Amino acid sequence: MRRAGLIVAAAMVALGGLTGTASASPPPQANIIGGTEVPDGKYPFMASLQYQDEKGNWGHFCGASLIDARGVLLTAGHCGRVVEQLKVRAVVGRTKLSGEDGYIREIREVKVHKDADVALLFLDDGVADVAPIQLVTPGTDALERPGRPVLTTGWGSTVLDPAGPGGGGPGSYQPDRLREVTVPVVSNDECGVSYPDLDFKYSICAGRHGKDACQGDSGGPLFVKAPSGRFVQLGVTSAGWGCGALGYPGIYAKLSTQEVGDWIANFGMDTK
Repeated sequence: MRRAGLIVAAAMVALGGLTGTASASPPPQANIIGGTEVPDGKYPFMASLQYQDEKGNWGHFCGASLIDARGVLLTAGHCGRVVEQLKVRAVVGRTKLSGEDGYIREIREVKVHKDADVALLFLDDGVADVAPIQLVTPGTDALERPGRPVLTTGWGSTVLDPAGPGGGGPGSYQPDRLREVTVPVVSNDECGVSYPDLDFKYSICAGRHGKDACQGDSGGPLFVKAPSGRFVQLGVTSAGWGCGALGYPGIYAKLSTQEVGDWIANFGMDTK
């Protein structure tokens, strides 16, 4: 099992096993499998969500993307619920976790969508020097054609993990440098074979054997580079079984759904 549950559980255990709004049986969680290291400054909109342990050390647990330079991040809903319970900060624009560059911001407010696995984090100050990632236009699906290559990034585990029992392969459970991987969009019909209960109104699948996200990548973006040179985000790393496992692509929160896009555009306000 991977993504949503494992990183969140690790953060909770590290701080004394907090309980509350987190599910007792969280969904499967996400890290970059089969990818490459990212050079400094390539994706400045990336953010690391970090919790503080009892010794005062900060540890990465989820990714996020800057969507508004006034200080708004987009992440996974299950990451947002952790932010509501722990002492968390956001580091924007830092490629290497051990570096000292980028912008450190406190999180003053969290809004979690009621159905989709997305959340908005409102920072205590803006990030004027960083260009936000552009979001896909709600109600469109041009970027979701099956087979289309898309990118995902994160500081998650790089250890290949089968969907069932058994050990993983070589790699690092917590790489210091941001990594990226290109994965193909998977059709709803194919993904439904692996995840028959998945609601495709709120989800899109991408990945193949050996190319995937994993523990620690949750909340990061699924995106493409447009002809203009701008990056356009179409999903948020959400869940999945295993990491790069055969027959189990990654699950991403779908941003093109009109309801979700409108919710984000209105900064988490109910438009109905």
